[in-house]
Amino acid sequence: MTSGAARLAAMDDGAEVEIVPGGFRLASERPTDVELDQADAPSPTTFSELYEAQFLPLVRLATLLTGRAETARDVVQDAFVHLHVKWSTVQNPAAYVRRSVVNGSRSHHRREARRRRRETDRPAGDADAPVTAGVDHTLATLATLNHRERAIVVLKFYEQRTEHEIAEIVGCRPGSVGPTVQRALAKLREVQ
Repeated sequence: MTSGAARLAAMDDGAEVEIVPGGFRLASERPTDVELDQADAPSPTTFSELYEAQFLPLVRLATLLTGRAETARDVVQDAFVHLHVKWSTVQNPAAYVRRSVVNGSRSHHRREARRRRRETDRPAGDADAPVTAGVDHTLATLATLNHRERAIVVLKFYEQRTEHEIAEIVGCRPGSVGPTVQRALAKLREVQ
């Protein structure tokens, strides 16, 4: 334990991850004193304010959903690009960009599944290979879940969202969130 945070092993792209109260963060993203003072700031009203306030938390969310920090950054950046195009018509920009990140992570997994099917003879030691249990147990364990289960578990336990909020973000009925959490937790218990 260092300064109240448990350091995990390096991820496949070399980034180190720390467990902190309420989730995790990349070790390179430790908040400055100014950022800590701004934590109680009002909701962002401009695109720039929203970007500054939400970029790193959304990268953390996407890292848990995709398993890779660089992929997570790409997904979040794409979500902000799409938000910027539709900024004047979006009623709740923070919710829009969060849902875009969840959907972008789902799309990433679909592309990866198609790529793996096409390249079944790819060498196991490739640098783009998914995170393994030896590198980061948390991300490898989450990787055993399908995207919907993974998104629901991350939103429930990392972001501490309600079932209604999770259903809205993932695009399912609120009544299906609880059973999905239970099935996902059962799968995670089997992995351990």
